Amino acid sequence: MTSVDSAFELEKKGTSARIYLDGLTGLRGLAALWVALWHLWGFAGRPVYGFDLGGRHVDLTPLIRTGWAGVDIFFVLSGFVLGLAFCQAWLGNRPPLRPGDYFRRRLLRVLPAYYVQILLLVLMLALTGARLPSLGDLLPQLLMIHNILGSPDSQLNPVYWTLPVEFDFYLLLPVLALSIVPPRWFTLLLGAFVLVLVYRYSLFTLVVQDMPTGLKSWWLNQLPGRLDQFVSGMLAAWLFSAAREKGLETSRLFRWRGLLLLVGLGAFAGLAWYIHWRQPIGAVNVEGLTYWGGHWSLFLWNSLAGFSIALVVLATALGTRLTDRLLANRGVMYLGLISYSLYLWHFPLMKWLNQAGLPVLLEEAPLFNGLLWAAAPVLLVSSLSYWLVERPFLAIRHRSS
Repeated sequence: MTSVDSAFELEKKGTSARIYLDGLTGLRGLAALWVALWHLWGFAGRPVYGFDLGGRHVDLTPLIRTGWAGVDIFFVLSGFVLGLAFCQAWLGNRPPLRPGDYFRRRLLRVLPAYYVQILLLVLMLALTGARLPSLGDLLPQLLMIHNILGSPDSQLNPVYWTLPVEFDFYLLLPVLALSIVPPRWFTLLLGAFVLVLVYRYSLFTLVVQDMPTGLKSWWLNQLPGRLDQFVSGMLAAWLFSAAREKGLETSRLFRWRGLLLLVGLGAFAGLAWYIHWRQPIGAVNVEGLTYWGGHWSLFLWNSLAGFSIALVVLATALGTRLTDRLLANRGVMYLGLISYSLYLWHFPLMKWLNQAGLPVLLEEAPLFNGLLWAAAPVLLVSSLSYWLVERPFLAIRHRSS
């Protein structure tokens, strides 16, 4: 057995739901890669990409510029994977989750690679003579409360904003799981949707409307601003568990899995092209006309995207020919294996490479030029972070309490 095989085996043995789905590991890897490509596209100057087909121009830019939606995939996947354990406990397929064991596993999963990166980033700042973060900026990041006591400018790494959102969901999940079963699940979904809509609209109109775009994004995306995405993932986990309990391959949901995938992908693609059309690259942010100016999509886009992604996650869990081939192969699954470290390390590495002024190899394709320089360092450092930091703590996490 190779080391990669043993890593996959460790992942399978350590699933709290006692169900391991290869396709979801691959989907996690693609989500991390998509976020990385989006940031790389930003460093490349946000070029436009497309091609002519049958006399028509096909614009692929929306799929690149909405790479931030990889975070939406992470949130839905978290709701599914963690909710799945509670569903299995409710169905009697595993013992009920003990709070101490649940939080221990979450901390061992998230904190080691995160703390090691913070340490290394601070050391690099010290070695280069750059300004070090103050204790007031650093301590909230260490405690995962920088979404409350921090700001976009105080973060050592711009991707850190998602971590306390995830962590807050971990705290809420045991309570939310009480309503994951019918007939209460519809109330849970509707309640989360309404809460998100009220939160985003009220916060925009009363507080952040005149703030810079970065601060708008910061406050609107905090929990509960993404709660419905987590809940969408939880309910997809319940549907999957219910179908599996009745006999997966004989269930009606299993027969509809191809349609679920088609609808989910189609809906998300439509949302991506719509937001691209609503706010073209370089558009002036006019109040009421563009996304950040207060258009209705600012309050509903992430919710609709979350529902679409939940359909894709459910179809992937059920298994389709397309998702099995695309996501459940060793290459993409390896990206899923290192996805957390890939998410943490891609931005600082790309930033350093961009500042280094590396030679331009492809003058007319700046995104691919950046990809040629960034791919190997990002994958190498992410792999080292996984094998040297994540994996030892995952082995501890997966031991029976």
